[in-house]
Amino acid sequence: MARVLISAIGTGQRGREYKKAIYKFSNSSKEYETSFVASALCDYLQVDKLYLVGTAKSMWEEVYNYFAIEAQQTPDYEYWQELAEKAESFDVSNYKSGIREEDLEKLNKTIDNYLKNKKAESINEFSSGGSHCFIINYGLNEFELWNNFGIFMRIGEKLHEDDEVYLDITHAFRSISLFNYITLDLIGILKFKKSFKLAGLYYGMLDASRELGYAPVVDLSPYYNLTLWARGAYNFINFGDGYILSELFQEPQLSEYVRNISEIVNINYIADFKSNIDSLNKYLSKDQDFDPVVKYMFPYLLEFTERFKGINSAGKLQLALAEWYFDNKRYAQGYICLVESIITRFLEIYRKKDSSISWIVENREKIKQLIKQYLSEDKKYSYISDDYTNINKIRVNVAHAGYISKNDFNEDIKKANHYLNNVKKYIFDDKLLAEIIQKYPFEMLKGK
Repeated sequence: MARVLISAIGTGQRGREYKKAIYKFSNSSKEYETSFVASALCDYLQVDKLYLVGTAKSMWEEVYNYFAIEAQQTPDYEYWQELAEKAESFDVSNYKSGIREEDLEKLNKTIDNYLKNKKAESINEFSSGGSHCFIINYGLNEFELWNNFGIFMRIGEKLHEDDEVYLDITHAFRSISLFNYITLDLIGILKFKKSFKLAGLYYGMLDASRELGYAPVVDLSPYYNLTLWARGAYNFINFGDGYILSELFQEPQLSEYVRNISEIVNINYIADFKSNIDSLNKYLSKDQDFDPVVKYMFPYLLEFTERFKGINSAGKLQLALAEWYFDNKRYAQGYICLVESIITRFLEIYRKKDSSISWIVENREKIKQLIKQYLSEDKKYSYISDDYTNINKIRVNVAHAGYISKNDFNEDIKKANHYLNNVKKYIFDDKLLAEIIQKYPFEMLKGK
């Protein structure tokens, strides 16, 4: 694991230099008087490597001079002059002009030396090295914007899943910070297959120094994590995927409920789903002191749990889940629930008449025989058997990854709501089912 700081530099406020400022962190009494907030952050965070981003006109020569002196090196003033002249030659209409990335190799090594040897009080003597400076465009047009995107993705290629990554947005164009901010999130999804959680998002409030006598360095990472909250809420509400939310919640019980529901939705264990939904609903209804973001999540979490609130039978819950799965394009699980809801509902109606009829597998097999044999041969109810057979055929095909029959997947998707509505209309009509069980008593069903 490495601690990585990503920072940006501009052309300086005046005379190609930043004015010195005193930087302070809220949980430290130490003061840092420096012209580069990145320097203060490197020390405060004990980073292993620094990635600096700037344009071909940024004050790279001053960056080199600063870090060389701080690392107790004798600056190479010919190199300093070369960087200054190249920066001066920059022409905004020619993106190839000015300083190039290969010109900054010596600066990369100087930054690594700085991290290890700053005035004999090393920031991190075990620093792994690998600091790097990246040149981006101004971002004046689509070409430059996509070129910058490629640079930020290159930064992402250097990151590892267990790295602690910190972002400094104090200096340079705000578009640079915005690009970094957005791209890090994308990198997490593409490279690590999960949302990227930033360890810190720092901003040096230079304007506040007029009033306070120092520039507070504040950590804005809670704002960055709002993107995670948004994605987490969306995934949970629409797909029952609460893995992101469960990691963000600080309350262990709330985190456990949401994670359990996510696991249950994926494995499709209906009884456990109902108990956890009820527990989550009850928990959310309590008047508790939660974090601000969590409070704003509540209406949306409740919207999800309310969908299943008050369902008083296993069959109705299976039907409600089938509808929810279809609404969210999870057709495989939807068809599984839909088939089971038919069998469960029939068995529920029989049990209303005779509570001694149990839920055992053998009795479910008897219901299947009722539907596939008796109702199939009964002209009055054959449509129920036809629908069940068609729905079950799709379920079996789904269970065998589409290898049982050559169904057209588009057709099976299109038919989902048609079959759902039929099941609602016929199978959950208590009067109709009561009529059927009167005609076909349970004791005449034999199962397999």
